[in-house]
Amino acid sequence: MLKYYVRTTGERVLDESYNQIKYELLIDKEHKPVESFIDQLSIISEDDAVLMEDDLILCNDFKSLIENVIKQYPNKIINFFTKPNEYFTTHESQSFAFNQCTYYPKGIGKKLSKKMKAIREYNPNIQYDTLEYRAMLELRILNLKYRPCLVQHLDMGSLIQSHSLGMRTSPYFIDYFKYLGINYEEAYEYVRELKEIMKLELKNRRNKNE
Repeated sequence: MLKYYVRTTGERVLDESYNQIKYELLIDKEHKPVESFIDQLSIISEDDAVLMEDDLILCNDFKSLIENVIKQYPNKIINFFTKPNEYFTTHESQSFAFNQCTYYPKGIGKKLSKKMKAIREYNPNIQYDTLEYRAMLELRILNLKYRPCLVQHLDMGSLIQSHSLGMRTSPYFIDYFKYLGINYEEAYEYVRELKEIMKLELKNRRNKNE
């Protein structure tokens, strides 16, 4: 059975779009992002799982859309939000970055967790997405980079770790295509319009959630 998990420190109110799914909170009360992430990968490994962060907008009809993709690629790690400002089509890759919304098949989280702990022993300052990427390389695990994005990052001040605002939002969010009446293949021709919709949407959401 597929389960949904949300990483959080317990301090942020989730966007109302999370109400589309039944989820379990994984709370990092000590604000230790790397340690908590490694432990959480082991926890979610008991089931097929979608692991999300707490500062997202989920697309309309999120549950149906994401589960349809997972049915197509049930044994693949699927990253639903990566390289947010780049246009590309769905493909497998060795590289791994961003972990806003990722699907993990049952059992794979424990393998990653164990390898990440081993790597971290000799590189204690590494961030968790880079650490996960190195673990995937050593385990020879590819991940599927899926487009279009089924979530949008609100890019508010992080409660998990510091980052630069404005760098983690994507014009390639599926809801924007529906608004313009275009498909993903046409998106690169409409980047300016998509970015304008994105700015307005995020401004409204942030104001609502403050």
